[in-house]
Amino acid sequence: MIEQPAINELALISDRNTCALLDKQGTIHWYCPGRFDGAAVLSTLIDAQKGGYWRVALTGGNYQNRAYMEHGSVLQTFFNSWAGGFSIRDFMPMKSAGPGILRRFSEVPTSLLSTLKIAGKYGLDPETVIQIDACTVYFKVAKLYLYCSSPLKITATDTVEFTLGKGQHGWAYLTDSVLKMEQLNVDEQLTVTQNEWRSTAAGFQYEGLFKEEVLASVRAIHQLTCVATGGVLAAATMALPEVIGGERNYDYRYVWVRDAALITGALSVLDVDGKTEFKFLGFLHKAMKTNPEECIYPLYTIDHQLVNPTKQLPLNGYANSRPVQLGNAATKQLQLDAAANVLIACKIIYDKYRKRLHWKTVKQVAGYICKNWEKEDNGIWEEGKALHYTSGKVLCARGLEMVAPFNEDAKEAETWLYNARLIREFVYQNCLTDSGAYANYAGSQKVDVSAALYALWDFTRPDSAEMKATVAEIEKYCGQDNLYRRTLIEFDAGKEGYFLAGSCWMAHYYAVAGNYQKSKLILEAVKNCQNDLGFFSEEIAADRKQMLGNFGQTFVHSSFICAANGLTNEQKGIDTVVH
Repeated sequence: MIEQPAINELALISDRNTCALLDKQGTIHWYCPGRFDGAAVLSTLIDAQKGGYWRVALTGGNYQNRAYMEHGSVLQTFFNSWAGGFSIRDFMPMKSAGPGILRRFSEVPTSLLSTLKIAGKYGLDPETVIQIDACTVYFKVAKLYLYCSSPLKITATDTVEFTLGKGQHGWAYLTDSVLKMEQLNVDEQLTVTQNEWRSTAAGFQYEGLFKEEVLASVRAIHQLTCVATGGVLAAATMALPEVIGGERNYDYRYVWVRDAALITGALSVLDVDGKTEFKFLGFLHKAMKTNPEECIYPLYTIDHQLVNPTKQLPLNGYANSRPVQLGNAATKQLQLDAAANVLIACKIIYDKYRKRLHWKTVKQVAGYICKNWEKEDNGIWEEGKALHYTSGKVLCARGLEMVAPFNEDAKEAETWLYNARLIREFVYQNCLTDSGAYANYAGSQKVDVSAALYALWDFTRPDSAEMKATVAEIEKYCGQDNLYRRTLIEFDAGKEGYFLAGSCWMAHYYAVAGNYQKSKLILEAVKNCQNDLGFFSEEIAADRKQMLGNFGQTFVHSSFICAANGLTNEQKGIDTVVH
């Protein structure tokens, strides 16, 4: 049985249609052919016994280090041994007739054994492997081919092996395409893929604090952005626990509208040509057109469909954390802040590019907010209990205020502004604690770290009495050593890790409030929660050693970009509040 890696050890390769995750030893633990949210055929991340894997073992070899080539998604992992060094280049070919995983092995100093086990549908489908010729096998159930520069040996109904002896080098290619061996030019595949990633990275520029960490975050977001539709996944994984051994294990391989909107706003400050932002607007337009209802749903699949309700899989989970959940129960929740963040993102995009793209969709979202803001919703943390969450009200007010100036229909624009005024009145009448802080929800005496956004979106001044009271409460009850927890209704947030996106929001708040030293201390603390390749998970454990939650969390990456860029510019006297 394969040992599950620490989440901290994971790396990600992508062709921007799907991705694979591997550890420092070169074992691939996660792969969904064809699409990010497809059924995994390599899935030891969520069941070490039933899941498929692709292991590489160098005799006498020890992991040395790893790095991406430039700012792309070609990963090089280096090993050393008593007889010399060895490396693997792992990537997913782009613009290729054979999408999949391509692994290129340098000259072997000792000997190498590679084992590939395919287990379809997250390890629940038995596989049958068929030998095509000496160097090709076919996995019948998964409909995948493995091509290899060396002879392949079937060792079980679902498993094949190949070896490389001392002085040999080679490659192996897992794909769904029928190819001829003479057509396989590995160097050409690598060059084309590198050029594609080089072109993607060239569209973004950043010169500021935490430059390498910011660029790593940009790369992570690109790796999880579907090139075909423009949808940005919340994360690469499913069922990685927010609490080890606990039940908070969700499927995040979908486009969360809230997250995608915030991510798009973050990238817009670095983007050169606007392609990412325009694709985001196009994704929303098509999603709402595909699902012709009045509302915008909280999340969609990568191809604009509604996400299926939660289904539990009979698997052991990561570190025995169950249930393992497929799909997501939030699909039909009312999340007012998700719709509001669309409007905020559109304001940022319209201001920067002077193009009012997909305006009918924006009007539809604004109209929906006007009709529904008085309702209780499930909040930014997707709670099962519907309440008047303050963050949703605040962001609705600001979203309407931000897009109203773009409306050429003066009467409709005034309706939006009228509703924004009503929402503000509701907040100040119902959503303040006895100490004058912004409450987590109407009637609550607790605060939440999401309140840091209120100053960043210009709902209130960073030095207002309410904001000062709120930050004081956040520091007292949610913060410790420059990292912060969120506030949950149905779960004790003290039992989960520090919430990294919220920590970034606090860093940005302190930057706009003029406390640059505190802002930098928080960003340093968050930076130390990245792994060696610059990836974030959703949370970090209290001991700051263990990543928690789903991996490649784009929400955190975008929040880090915003905060680092915010501090950089605020210190220069450049206002980064979205007015």
